[in-house]
Amino acid sequence: MLTVVLLLAVGIVLARVPGLPANMARALDVFVIWVALPGLVIALVPTLELTADAVVPVAVAWGSLLLSAVVVLLLSRASGWSRRTTGTLLLVVPLGNTSFLGIPAVEALLGVEHLPYAIVYDQLGSFLALTTYGAVVAGRYGAASRPSLGGTIRRVVTFPPFLALVAATVMIATGVPDVVGDLAGRVGATVTPLTMVAVGMRVGLPRLDASFAPLVSGLVLRLGAVPAAAYGVMLALGGSGLAWEASVLEAAMPPMVTASVIAIDAGLDERLAANLVGVGVLAAMLTLPAWAALLT
Repeated sequence: MLTVVLLLAVGIVLARVPGLPANMARALDVFVIWVALPGLVIALVPTLELTADAVVPVAVAWGSLLLSAVVVLLLSRASGWSRRTTGTLLLVVPLGNTSFLGIPAVEALLGVEHLPYAIVYDQLGSFLALTTYGAVVAGRYGAASRPSLGGTIRRVVTFPPFLALVAATVMIATGVPDVVGDLAGRVGATVTPLTMVAVGMRVGLPRLDASFAPLVSGLVLRLGAVPAAAYGVMLALGGSGLAWEASVLEAAMPPMVTASVIAIDAGLDERLAANLVGVGVLAAMLTLPAWAALLT
């Protein structure tokens, strides 16, 4: 968690260094979307394995995403938020930072024995959702005007991480050439550092304006309502043990950094996307230990 905060701080400081290119954050976005994230997809997806123990984290991950998306749409309609704001929330709020922050947090707060379930939650839940659900939302809401069905499909199938997902799915059967796997792993390792710095360069103090209500609503949903729902389902089903505990804590993670970069790249609300991540990371330093204490 400290590493995430430090990378965010680096971005905040860089944004205030005189003489740096004005489009530096945008250049980082382009590299992540077109190179680093596709590399991470190709490095991870061919290694995925679905076992009986994976049912709980996978179900909680996708159930949390569905719940978040529905609540965002209901809140947007009730509050009259713009299409741009709605698209930003739909992309950033349902996807949690379950990898770079989530996996270390689960290990530190719950124990190393929970890690296999945290990894399944991340890879078969958040990670796959980013390249599928994320592509659809970016394609649907990222256009300046509402696109046709054909336009949305065209934007999804030309989204670089989605193309990488298709290629990686094929490689599950064919195997990944060593040189491809090595290159993909190396460029994929840059996703989190670059995205955290890019987000940090855009983070600003929340303002009491039209963006404040969506920001607070998104963070309350992401850090409070979603894990509360997962915890409630666990109690209702009589669930217990490592898989449930890891899944509920992963559901409590703040918004995913890469999702915010995709939102910004799609032309959605840049400031809202950055603040959801930046403020969310800081708030999670208080909420995550509280959820872990409840689970244990």
